[in-house]
Amino acid sequence: MRRTGLLLPIFGLLGAGPSGAVDVDPTEFKASTAAVPYISAPAWSVVGSISPTFTDNALFTRDNRKSDIYYEPDVSVRLDGNLTNDLSYRLYARSQYEAFSREKDSNFAVARVGARLTENWDGWRFSAIYENRYDFDGIYRDLAFTSHDVMGSVARDFRVSNATFSPLLLLTYRFSDLAEARRWRFDAVLGIEVKLDPRWSIVSTPLFEAYWFTDGLNTGRRDQLYSADVGLKYNFASNVSLTTTVLFEARTSNVPLRRYRDVRIGPRLDFAF
Repeated sequence: MRRTGLLLPIFGLLGAGPSGAVDVDPTEFKASTAAVPYISAPAWSVVGSISPTFTDNALFTRDNRKSDIYYEPDVSVRLDGNLTNDLSYRLYARSQYEAFSREKDSNFAVARVGARLTENWDGWRFSAIYENRYDFDGIYRDLAFTSHDVMGSVARDFRVSNATFSPLLLLTYRFSDLAEARRWRFDAVLGIEVKLDPRWSIVSTPLFEAYWFTDGLNTGRRDQLYSADVGLKYNFASNVSLTTTVLFEARTSNVPLRRYRDVRIGPRLDFAF
């Protein structure tokens, strides 16, 4: 494993630009569309997305801004079941990467396996999650570091006329073999979907993230990330949709070099089978 040459890029990207897309997917925390009795057998599914995206800051840096287009496949294999009518579980394996057209230094990949336990109580969903995560430099080229993420979340859906609001709060601590990767992270996400008709919707997912790094050269580093987007979603079927989104993201930090802003535009094809 080529550790020395990876350290500087890792310091800058830990929890940086692509992390919102990579780590937090609000759709994973949405309520099931149908009540499943706990006596039913566990169900397998394959869920994922494919998204070519333009960014005006491919290196996610303050001073060396470069535009590029990247391609991001994200696929999960899941096993979902219920222990009781209100207590469900999920076992999953997830693989994703971002491959840039020109700025190859920004290429990275993540593989993870995890488990989630969710309690439904009076419309609220409380989850405990564990993930074993592998971060790679390049497209599964060199293993950069291994992490164990322990997470707790609370989520709920609110429906007002033809609009659905899905707030999510998530707290994570990361244990890692790389000291600089160890940190606390807090996410506050609001999923918004306004249906125009059975197939078309306007969607948005404003996001706030805060990071507190605890070890190594990142000791004392504090980052905050703000993201706002708007998109138009078309449902081809109940399990296949296409969303075109414009997103603005800004990161602040007590380490000036880690401050940046970014605009991303592109379509995303979501599927579930």
